[in-house]
Amino acid sequence: MRAVLLAGTIVLAAASPPPDRAAPLLDALAHAPSEQQAGVLEQQISQAWQTAVSPAVQLLTDRATQSLGKQDPRTAIGDLDAALDLQPEQALLWRLHAEARYANGDERGATADLAQALAREPRCFPALADLSHIAEAKNDNARALKAWQRYLAIDPHAPKGAARLLILERKVSGDAL
Repeated sequence: MRAVLLAGTIVLAAASPPPDRAAPLLDALAHAPSEQQAGVLEQQISQAWQTAVSPAVQLLTDRATQSLGKQDPRTAIGDLDAALDLQPEQALLWRLHAEARYANGDERGATADLAQALAREPRCFPALADLSHIAEAKNDNARALKAWQRYLAIDPHAPKGAARLLILERKVSGDAL
């Protein structure tokens, strides 16, 4: 009986998700005292998100990144489709998929992918930045501002974050830049 309970515990432990290493870093990012310390935290968060994927998914994302660098978003989309089949819960993958779709001219699909990323990790600040830029490109400045404000709530010391906020606020209010 004890061996059965022990075996069940091992199965449960193997089935439980790994700890979210990014969560405490995201908490710290919102309270970082300087842009320099925020930059360090941003890098650590990115690394935590990247190490949360399996080795197979990492290979697929590496290939996708190379394809995007070669201006081949269709190949990148294929690799990221496969990565999402393996680990659909990863916000990072949805954001990368959005980047590839946007590069392929699929603005609507990119926006939908960013929504998927944010559904999985509401503090995925790169996805919020992407949403802001896509909305601004469409002259939807109110939506761009809202996404940027959410971004800054997570990363108040984002490089040039305050300057972009001011520009978007002026665009929304109709003030001259």
